[in-house]
Amino acid sequence: MNDFKRLNELVAVGKDELNAMYRQLDNPSEVVLKMLKIAGFKGEKCEKVAVLRRIVDLKTEPLENELKKQGREEAAIGRIKDEAFGLVREFYEAHFERLLARVKEEKILDEFYSSLLSGMHGAGLAMNAWQSAWDRQILQTTNKEFEAKFASMAEAIKFIDENGLYQKDGDEKGERSYGAVLKNGEKYAFAPYAAAFENEVKRVADALDALIKNLKSLAANDEHEAYVKYFEKLKAAFCERENDRAIPAWQDAERAWMDVKGPLQPGHPLEYYEDAYTHAVALEWDVRLAGASDFDEAKFKASVIRAYEQICEQCGIKDAQLARQVTQNVARTQTYISVPMIYYGAELNGLFSAQVVPNDETVSKERGKKIFAFVEHVYESAKARPFMKLSGEIFSREFLDYGREILFKKPQIWKKTYEISTIGHEFGHILFVGTDTEKAMNADGEFKFIEEYKATTGGLVNFFIGGDEDYEMSVFHELIARAVGLIAWREVDEVRAYYCEGLIHLSLLFDSGALSFEDGALLVKFDREHYAKFKEICLANYKNLALHYARRAPAGEFLAKFCEKEGKSYLPKHAQARAFVEHYYARYKAIGNELDESGEWEKWQASER
Repeated sequence: MNDFKRLNELVAVGKDELNAMYRQLDNPSEVVLKMLKIAGFKGEKCEKVAVLRRIVDLKTEPLENELKKQGREEAAIGRIKDEAFGLVREFYEAHFERLLARVKEEKILDEFYSSLLSGMHGAGLAMNAWQSAWDRQILQTTNKEFEAKFASMAEAIKFIDENGLYQKDGDEKGERSYGAVLKNGEKYAFAPYAAAFENEVKRVADALDALIKNLKSLAANDEHEAYVKYFEKLKAAFCERENDRAIPAWQDAERAWMDVKGPLQPGHPLEYYEDAYTHAVALEWDVRLAGASDFDEAKFKASVIRAYEQICEQCGIKDAQLARQVTQNVARTQTYISVPMIYYGAELNGLFSAQVVPNDETVSKERGKKIFAFVEHVYESAKARPFMKLSGEIFSREFLDYGREILFKKPQIWKKTYEISTIGHEFGHILFVGTDTEKAMNADGEFKFIEEYKATTGGLVNFFIGGDEDYEMSVFHELIARAVGLIAWREVDEVRAYYCEGLIHLSLLFDSGALSFEDGALLVKFDREHYAKFKEICLANYKNLALHYARRAPAGEFLAKFCEKEGKSYLPKHAQARAFVEHYYARYKAIGNELDESGEWEKWQASER
């Protein structure tokens, strides 16, 4: 009775409708016009692009960059971003309601799964309503105060520890939290979500109550019962009012979540990139829809384990307990080639291209992990986005055409490269990480700033050791383009980990001679000779990083080999890489939303049809 193939088709149609908005630049829809008005834009092309990136791709940076370029003050930008979120929220709520109505109309799902989707949507509306308050309290209040109050992250962490502004994982400070700092006069306290956001959490809990009640009455098998148990545990976690019981409650929810193996995968608060200080977990809420795929999970896992064992042997890393946990986590990982179907809360400020979770290593040690790879979503988004003036200014036509040929003409190569790079990245997170790794390495608050590099490079090393050489140049191309593109996030706190990853890649690319920067121009030597040189340097660096993780050494020590602090952010120590980063970022601020008007995008779009 459940026609998940048809459900995937409907989700794809909805995605196509969103992507088509880029082709309506000269005749913008009502939501685009409303966003232009909110931002106080006149309707220039670069302004429309910034708005479309906010609506279609859920990217906040282009909008913020355009506002900064026009000289808007920080407070005004904040107000506009809040109003923009409200508009995006309304737009997607209506979009998802139309989708769910169509699912019901066509009777695509049985009553259990239909109730699951409608219940997730109801709770999603509550998460949307909570998101603005969460952002205001944690990012705009506490984090802004801490940023002004402390000269370094180490100072902030010391203050947090001394004042007990955290939640406990067992007898120790947890590496993430499900709560917020509250201030009364000059006194600080930490409160779980249920106490810090009482009304907002009550609304979520009420929605979950209704969902649980409906699912209980309809559950007919073990798969159904797994959903019910998960939602019961999740509600209890949201409602926990005691700091010392919050993390254990969420661990129980994630243990139950690991037993949910149906094609409709619910997502809940999992990541904490936004909050650099207390690692408050963001308000993610979604349903990921699994689909058919030719991805060979067993083969990929075996290659990851072989590569890991080979690196350990070559580096002389002999940690049986760590090796056991890593190999078990890889072996038990559930991989879902899926699409984000409905999404709410923090995800309206940006979706992942893929994800490996849970982040709680206590849970992962017991139950493994789930990897979600949104290959079709990312692929269709990449094809839909217009070409940008900045890319044409930085890269040669030859380099750009190589990637465009793959994107528009060779989808299987594009998807294989995604598998190598992106799914490889998610498996790369698992390697060299035990239950105590993050805590031991994060004393300076910089663990994430090397962890994203470790993940991407772990995927690359897996490919270097056992991959098909036919994909070498497509993988190399993707890495170069990614490393350069990450420079745009130099001043974005929430994604600084990825920016730092890019700086390390760039440093090695310059060292290999694949990149050089002279007289204001980037020269890319995109050939097998420089691929081989980069591969050699990259492998050597990864081995050093593996030893660093094996010793549980401070993350900042490794980061400092490549980057130095510059204001709130970082710059590479490599002279040419630094000059290029400063050049690129200056150009991004100046023309980051300007279109390539050469006609190339239209040409490639037409070639696909």
